[in-house]
Amino acid sequence: MKILHLTKKYPKALGGDAVVVVNLEKQQQKAGHEVFILTSNCPEIIEKENVVKFGLKDSAPDQDRITCRRIISLFILLFSSSRLIRKIKPGVIHSHSADLGFIISFPAMIYNIPVINTCHGVTFPYRQYSFFKRSAEKFFLMHGRFKSIITVDENSLRFFKDIKVDNAVYIPNGVDIERFNSKRLKKKDENEIKFLFAGRLETQKGIKYLIRAVEILLNRTDNFKVLLIGDGSQREELEDLICRNNLNDHMVCFGIITDDELRDLYCTYDAFILPSVWEGFPLTILEAWAAGLPVISTNVGGIPDICENNKNALLVPPKNPEALASAMYMLIKDKGLRNKLGNNGRKLSLDYTWRDIAIRIEEEYCGK
Repeated sequence: MKILHLTKKYPKALGGDAVVVVNLEKQQQKAGHEVFILTSNCPEIIEKENVVKFGLKDSAPDQDRITCRRIISLFILLFSSSRLIRKIKPGVIHSHSADLGFIISFPAMIYNIPVINTCHGVTFPYRQYSFFKRSAEKFFLMHGRFKSIITVDENSLRFFKDIKVDNAVYIPNGVDIERFNSKRLKKKDENEIKFLFAGRLETQKGIKYLIRAVEILLNRTDNFKVLLIGDGSQREELEDLICRNNLNDHMVCFGIITDDELRDLYCTYDAFILPSVWEGFPLTILEAWAAGLPVISTNVGGIPDICENNKNALLVPPKNPEALASAMYMLIKDKGLRNKLGNNGRKLSLDYTWRDIAIRIEEEYCGK
């Protein structure tokens, strides 16, 4: 089968959708499928024979915003995708964004090609997002003529029913277990507890609440550090906030690193922390578990579907720095709790291999 993935991001652009697409590509190629990638015209995205870019040149962080360049690129997609479909004749198109999927559904309909759309997190039910963003997403999902809509957040299925979308199915994200099969690497300082965050530095990730939590935690202990891995539109603002609050000795923004470097950090740090305001099904939690790390996270989106408080993670309310600080303090003081959460998370991560997830997605392609 020829499979065309349509995605805003692809390595080395930072984003969960990029990680999902590249792992599905690997598994689908192993299964004997011919895979093509149609993605945005970002300089961060690598050049490959099977990768085609569309639209105006734009940065990866701007792919998550509604800008004039993105709107123009969507119109360009309408025509460029038609030519590509006619050339490669895919058996299925798998879009990873509601707006992209809606646009490509028009030429796909002409050539009688089914479109599957994956929602890596939905915003339309949540009033903290702008009316325009929520209305646009809802419109695209309701009128995209998708064969099926995959959501990585099981809790969101009820929201699809509310808007009369009855072809939504839950398939979680996966993790590449083999990347973390090596032994845990030895830490240089056994006394200092190191917390790791990896993701886009955007409002969604709630980093400003983590910064406040670090301020609160310093009133109780100072034998810890927090490393922020990633980039985004808020990076300068967050770095300035860290500096103004004199937190540089305990909190560092490190920017973008390679996949291998990130894997090594997972394997040398003590805990993973995700203070998001909203999420779908975060890949970083699965990666942290695969490396045996205990997890602190907010109980938003699909996170409570996989995280059980005090069993494989510590869950706190969003936008609550006091609760974040308390959870961090618990892990700093209780090595047994760190080991329990990490070991239980590692066992659970084995149920989310990309091989199994790719099989379930292929069943959606084939209509089983």
